[in-house]
Amino acid sequence: MSIRLTTATRRRLGRTVLASMLATLCAAFLMAAPAAAATTRSQIVAVATEELGHTGCNPGYYGSCGIEWCSEFARWVWAKAGVSDVSGLDSWAQSFKDYGKKRGLYHARSSGYRPQPGDAIVFDWDRDSSDVHAIDHVAIVTGADSDRVATIGGNQGDSDNYQSKVSRSSYSLSSVDIDGYVSPAGVGSEPPVDEPTGNSVTGDSYADLLAVDSSGKMMLYSNNFVRDDGQPYTGGTPREVAHGWPSTTRIIPADVTGDGYTDLLAVDSSGKMMLYSNNFVRDDGQPYTGSSPREVGHGWPSTTRIIPADVTGDGYTDLLAVDSSGKMMLYSNNFVRDDGQPFTGGTPREVGHAWSSSTRILPADVTGDGYTDLLAVDSSGKMMLYSNNIVRDDGQPFTGGTPREVGHGWPSTTRIIPADVTGDGYTDLLAVDAAGTMNLYSNNIVRDDGQPFTGSSPREVGHAWGVFPRILA
Repeated sequence: MSIRLTTATRRRLGRTVLASMLATLCAAFLMAAPAAAATTRSQIVAVATEELGHTGCNPGYYGSCGIEWCSEFARWVWAKAGVSDVSGLDSWAQSFKDYGKKRGLYHARSSGYRPQPGDAIVFDWDRDSSDVHAIDHVAIVTGADSDRVATIGGNQGDSDNYQSKVSRSSYSLSSVDIDGYVSPAGVGSEPPVDEPTGNSVTGDSYADLLAVDSSGKMMLYSNNFVRDDGQPYTGGTPREVAHGWPSTTRIIPADVTGDGYTDLLAVDSSGKMMLYSNNFVRDDGQPYTGSSPREVGHGWPSTTRIIPADVTGDGYTDLLAVDSSGKMMLYSNNFVRDDGQPFTGGTPREVGHAWSSSTRILPADVTGDGYTDLLAVDSSGKMMLYSNNIVRDDGQPFTGGTPREVGHGWPSTTRIIPADVTGDGYTDLLAVDAAGTMNLYSNNIVRDDGQPFTGSSPREVGHAWGVFPRILA
């Protein structure tokens, strides 16, 4: 640590005689150097945040290039932030659990410990008690509330160790994949931080819009809700971010890679599903075009409705498929566990039936708990809320309670777009009528005693949207 003398001190020294200078210097040599300020948890989070979008080879973290580098990143963050004791940490994620147990700083998930910013979170995907390196992944905690924990980790978002990057994720505190948490030695407690979760094209918690015209050109309308005094989508010029999207291709917005940036899934007429990753930070604000898309599925019938929804609440968008008979199947997104291959690593399971009577099924975290609920609109325009409750109901979403009406009079000619426009973690609704006018129905479910979308008048937030046959959030 370098020590700077203040301007006042230099002036005083300049005015003293040589004897006084010598005395002062002697005293300085005898005086103990001031102790370095203790590392804070917010410093650890700040260091991790600065690395978002980077890879294991650029800029690299110790020996991270080309290996499974989550542990290299996590120990680099602790060291860079000034954690005084990082001895024993190495390139194995298991080393973090060993570090914590040796120092009495390990907290099992089952202990009820609430993770704090700056902690390391350790995962055991397969829970094999015979594995001497049982811990499969480690990341840095950035915040937590009573239900979820938010993280930043390395080697996430791609099966290729060279292409995977530092990204955000969030998980249910009850997830069995979480083994526990490790506190950094010598770092005190701080008030817990509630960190909003969600995804958008630009990576913040305010939903942007992608509009695709009849020629296949895709335009990005950034939200800018705070900057523009509550008026989203209108404060800046939209810009082209892609072109050549055929009208026969279904485009599904979904945070497949779990980094907080909305990716795109494209399903062509043959049923092949391609993933267009959103590398917004890496590619200087240009999503979807900086790398080649890759196949992540096939055999998706055109008669099947595909609904993107984070059903399991882990920050990775799952898929719900509703066939022509109304049967709903859940395809879980185990992106990290299955080496970057979502939706295919496990058998899909039925989570509902008789959905054919709903003309529109909208994914929306209406209750703001991080688990996607469903809004079903029938042919009469009545809107019903099916709450998720996957944790309460032992992994069976949407079926454990009676659905309830949360709206009516939604015309079939009005497009409804679920989007967290206000960035508060509660999904709002955007309604575009036949004339192209866009109205915002804010979700004030807490303020209005559990009744979303109806407690205040909708307000216009745009017009002339009728020229776009597809609007995505």
